Amino acid sequence: MTRTERATFPRAIIKDRAESRSGMDKSTPKQGAGPHNWGSLIDERELEDGADYDEVRELEETGIRKSSPPAIERRTSSVSEEDREKAREFRKHALKTGELDLSAIARTSSAMSASPPNQTSPIVVTAVKSA
Repeated sequence: MTRTERATFPRAIIKDRAESRSGMDKSTPKQGAGPHNWGSLIDERELEDGADYDEVRELEETGIRKSSPPAIERRTSSVSEEDREKAREFRKHALKTGELDLSAIARTSSAMSASPPNQTSPIVVTAVKSA
């Protein structure tokens, strides 16, 4: 049976291919936001704002406040000039000895780093847990 023969059957003639299979009117345009793109971006923004407002109000009712992020303290790595000089001397002669100790070379790397001269590393203070 060919395609043209199938198209002449009574059931095929009755079926309207222009009709939407979902039953929705094809003239109704989707707005591009929301579930399955039904709705608009304005509606989406209003829903987000409403959800944020509800969350804040709910937290106020229960007495829980959002805590601020923990403070960051700076700690300078203090390597004395004497330690730097020892590290330089050790590294100069590290390859000349018969045995190569990579862990000792790695331990002297902090003394040898020169950029930046007063290196600081961030330390996060632990936040206080509320009940």
